[in-house]
Order: sequence, then C-alpha cells, then structure tokens
Amino acid sequence: MKRVLIIGGGIVGATIAYELSPSSDFDLTIIDQDAPAQASTGAALGILMGIISQKTKGRAWQLRETSLQRYPHLLEELREQTGNAIPHCQGLIHLCFSSEEMAKWQELVKLRHQQGWTLEVWDLEKLQTACPDLKTTGIIGAVYSPQDLQVQPQVLTQTLIQACQKKGVNCDWGVEATGVSVSNTDDHGECYTIETNRGTYEADCLIIAAGLGSFPLTRHLEQPIELRPVLGQAMRVRLPASLKLPTVVTGDDVHIVPLGNQEYWVGATVEFPDQPVTTPLDKVWEKAVQFCPALATGEILETWSGKRPRPEGQGAPVIQYLEGYQNVIAATGHYRNGVLLAPATARQVKEMVYESLQPSLR
Repeated sequence: MKRVLIIGGGIVGATIAYELSPSSDFDLTIIDQDAPAQASTGAALGILMGIISQKTKGRAWQLRETSLQRYPHLLEELREQTGNAIPHCQGLIHLCFSSEEMAKWQELVKLRHQQGWTLEVWDLEKLQTACPDLKTTGIIGAVYSPQDLQVQPQVLTQTLIQACQKKGVNCDWGVEATGVSVSNTDDHGECYTIETNRGTYEADCLIIAAGLGSFPLTRHLEQPIELRPVLGQAMRVRLPASLKLPTVVTGDDVHIVPLGNQEYWVGATVEFPDQPVTTPLDKVWEKAVQFCPALATGEILETWSGKRPRPEGQGAPVIQYLEGYQNVIAATGHYRNGVLLAPATARQVKEMVYESLQPSLR
C-alpha cells in the first residue's frame, strides 16, 4: 500500500481522509497539532452558500455545485456508518436592501433554473409571512434557496474522523509538523520524511490541508503559498422564546443560525486582523438586532473568533500540486468556504492522489 499523510484535521483534511479511506491502495494517516475541528473549522458557522452565491460559472461555481450535489449523500452515509445524525438546517434566506440588488437576484433565479437548481425571490409580504420576527424597515424582499443548507462544522468533522477511524485511518493529534525532507528510493520514488514534535513520519504522498499552518510547510519546501488571516467572529445566544424564523437568515454579512432549544448563532466573517477592526462583535450584534429585534431579549452564552486562510495573489481555494514535487498536494486557502467546498476539494484531491501514484497502482 502507498503511504499517504494528510496534515490538517479540520473539515478539509477530514473530508479528504474520508474520501480516500475506502481504498485498499493506501495506508492513510492524518495528523494535526490540535484536536480535530479546531482553528478555522472550530470558528465556522457552516453556512453553505452555493446556489445562492453569485458565482455562476467556471471553477468557482463548479466546486460549489460539486459539493452541494455530494452533501446530502455524505450526511446520509455518515449517519449509516456512525449512527450520528449531523445537525443541519435546510434552506437559506438572504435579505435584500435595494431594488438594484433584487434585479440582480431575478437574473440569478433564471440562470439557476437553467442549471437545474431552485431559487425564489420573495417580496416583502412573503418575507413577513415566513419570518414575522424580522423588522423589515429598509428591507425590500429576500431570496430563498431551499437547496442550500447549514451544517454544524465541528460535529461534521468529528463524525468524519470517527468514520475514518472505523475504516482503519490512523489519526494522531497533538502532532506538529515542523519540516519536510525528500529522498528517492527504488521502491517508492520520492519519499517524504515529515519531522514533527513527536518523531518522524514517512509518506509516498503528502497532502497539506492545514489552513494557515500550510504556509510554513510550503515555505520549508521552497514553494510558499501566501495566506492571509481573515477574522471570523460569532456568539451563541439563548432567547426566552424561539424566533419565528424557518431557517438560516443572512443579511448585510451577518448570519443568524437556529440551533434548537431557543439557541442561535449570530456571526460574521468580514475583517482582516492586521488592520483596524471595522466590524467588531458588538457591531455584528447591532446589525443583527436591527433586522431581528427579538434577539435583544437573549442571553449571550459564549463568544468566539477564528482566522480563516485567504490566498494572496491567487483565487481561493488552493488545490494544486506543489511545484517541483512529484507527490505533494496543497489543499488550503478556502477563505470563508472551507465547509462548503470540502467535498469538492476532497474529490479533486482524490483524483490527484491516484494520478500522482498511478504507475505504482496499476
């Protein structure tokens, strides 16, 4: 079997491991310096804005469509394999604040219909009927996407890891990769020795899916992938009574996510931490309360933030062979869409692994 090492135990690394794990061709190991589902994944809200995205063609749309086609099957597979039902909300409501914006959505509705997907433009009356707890001052309507969804990223990632372990994947946590050396052998072609705080690992194929942690490893290999940290922040709120919201509501870059038991996530991903923070958490809260005043009656149970990797000088995400290396694959830089694009990323990486190791797998 070929030795495949995945560095990164977030949603992207876990999904890659899951998609590779049914194969008997590989001896799979996944390592991370933290427990699984920390860092970017631990701070994500899991809102899968694919169909409702303004990305309509090319790679950006293809990745979204591939993931959305995969997600229903993936959630069902995980339930069957582990017994765990992944908490999720079906459908997204995007608030509109101008007639120009509404016209843009009308065009997208037509295109999505041609592509075989569903979007609905709601006028103010329909929005008020569906979401009576919203204050519609300044809002002229909404777009409803019944096929987009929201999943709980940490639960999903941990369940993916559980399914991987049942299939024999080695999962080592608290392992920080500090360097990589390359040698050539008659049996394996290029062999990668990964130096860590807990000894060395050897691999025939190396997959770097460590989010912001990908930069130092790629720099060590003299092919640095520049990544910029983007701050995401959120809070969990408990209300005296449940909001009359049928699903996730997003508007002005602020998201309200129902969790059940009268609890909600409220959050946004809009800032660069090396610049003055333009939308601190209290501003996110203020925006959310403006269009959903009932939130003001709630108790804030916890707040958190995390940094997401945005590529510099190239589009997100980065899914590519590392230049100059036969079997090193980078799968990183997903910016705000790591959870959304994880299945499509995993499918592409799986194809690349087989392609890179094809001569020895024939």
